[in-house]
Amino acid sequence: MPLVAVAMVVLLLIAAFVLDLGVARTRSRSIQSAVDLAALAAGPALGRDDPRDACAAAVENLRSNVTEFSTLDPTTACSNLPTAACSSPSTVSTATHTSGGSTLRIRYPATDAAIAVAGSTGPWPNDGSACRRMTVELASTQTTAFGGITGNDETSVARSATVLGRPVTTADVPALWLLDPTGCTALSVTGGSQLTAGAEATSSTPAIPGLIAVDSDGSDCSSNQVTISASGTGSQLTAVPSSGDTPGQVTLFAQPPGSTTCAPPACSSADVTGGRLSPAPANQASRATRAPVDWRFNCRSTYPDYRSTTVEGCPTEAPPYLDNLRTAVGASGQPAGFQRWRATQSCNPSGTVTVTGNWWVDCPSGLSIGNGTTVTFSGGNVVMDQALSMTGGALNFNSTNTTPNLPVSCTPPLVTTPCTTSSSATAAWVYQRAGEWRVTGGVLNVNRAAVIMANGYLQVAGGAPPRWLAPTEGPFSGLAYWSELSSNKFSMAGGAGVMLSGVFFTPNADPFSLTGGGTWGQQSAQFISYRLAVSGGGTATLVPDERLVGRVVEKPGLLIR
Repeated sequence: MPLVAVAMVVLLLIAAFVLDLGVARTRSRSIQSAVDLAALAAGPALGRDDPRDACAAAVENLRSNVTEFSTLDPTTACSNLPTAACSSPSTVSTATHTSGGSTLRIRYPATDAAIAVAGSTGPWPNDGSACRRMTVELASTQTTAFGGITGNDETSVARSATVLGRPVTTADVPALWLLDPTGCTALSVTGGSQLTAGAEATSSTPAIPGLIAVDSDGSDCSSNQVTISASGTGSQLTAVPSSGDTPGQVTLFAQPPGSTTCAPPACSSADVTGGRLSPAPANQASRATRAPVDWRFNCRSTYPDYRSTTVEGCPTEAPPYLDNLRTAVGASGQPAGFQRWRATQSCNPSGTVTVTGNWWVDCPSGLSIGNGTTVTFSGGNVVMDQALSMTGGALNFNSTNTTPNLPVSCTPPLVTTPCTTSSSATAAWVYQRAGEWRVTGGVLNVNRAAVIMANGYLQVAGGAPPRWLAPTEGPFSGLAYWSELSSNKFSMAGGAGVMLSGVFFTPNADPFSLTGGGTWGQQSAQFISYRLAVSGGGTATLVPDERLVGRVVEKPGLLIR
């Protein structure tokens, strides 16, 4: 009996120890899973060089997976972390919070010493720099079930995960990029028009993949409406090449993942089977959004929502070029270094007028150009107070600038405010303070100049096909046209002889209309608009330069510890 009694005590102690150990191990696995998921959630923002947002994302994830932190406010929890990436790991910031026996620590940056592994002489090859790493640590103390028998009432478990944020990258340059987040129809091709994105390979040139991206989820579509449509005899919307390592793509946010057939509200199967839409649209995992365009030309830390969708803050510290230009030019009056138009010229000119340098066109009712009149701004930048009306004649911007390049001080990354009085043969700008451009006749030639409208629309509805080329240097390199006016009057008529390059950005055009017959030829242009409508029976190919705006792809974080 004494031996059995002693044995029973020993067995009970072993059983108690095993039970408590099992609970601790289960808790350990649960904590490791929680910190792994939290660290991965922090990865994308860390890749954008925003540690505070990364911390907030980690806390938001933990709220769902760890009951002790279900009410922890991410903004408050991470308030002491920096909002920009560090340049060296000399100062480590830690967000620490304790609740219900659990303690959370989020450390940034994660130094080499902090993530060192026993037996390792230094960082591993995939560890990256400390300023791109963040560690999430969770320690939990629990009361044991039987530990009191041995005098050990509590067990503590601590687990951590370190994530490497990988920089966001730009991938793909869509020829057509439609931003309407919910409606129908974001992109339509009708009237026998044929629009192709990309270029097939030739004997001397490689293929250039074409991409068409439509952000609408179709939630506001009704009946059989679709987010992308090609209708009518002869109409065709195509992304090429059709084969190879990088074929052309049509991507729709409304198209379900993995779907191989079209159905409303994404697209119509009849458009695909009828050969009007090819290739068959694929799922677009996330909206392209307008953010990459804003980041490129007007980088800010925050932006207002765009039609109820969030616009992420700029991930770099580039200057807000557009905002700075608006401030430098002002809303009224004669900008410094600019010549006043009405001092020597007429607002209804006749004959041939050629001017050089920078000009302030201060016409109260706008500048009007008719038949038999040619106005040439041979070089320099232009500020226009009111509308432009063309019924004939010709208007040339930056047509014969004799300065080959901008001064180094006027080019990124040195420049913060676009140089208002400097221009070159490859870079100038036209700033429209108010009013629109209505071109119903004549010839419009914008040579390596960005046209920026404060509150106007563009209507090229007649005359000869326009020649419009974006700058190739300076802060507005690649930008042909920018207007955020909400209007259904944006339009451009083309045909044989049209020449376009650069980004035409009209995020509130409903729609931007491309019209006109004939063969437009290959254009190095990128249309980024709220909606786009193509009609008139023309044939055009859009092959935007790879240096234009690409969709931003956030890479997931990489767990390294």
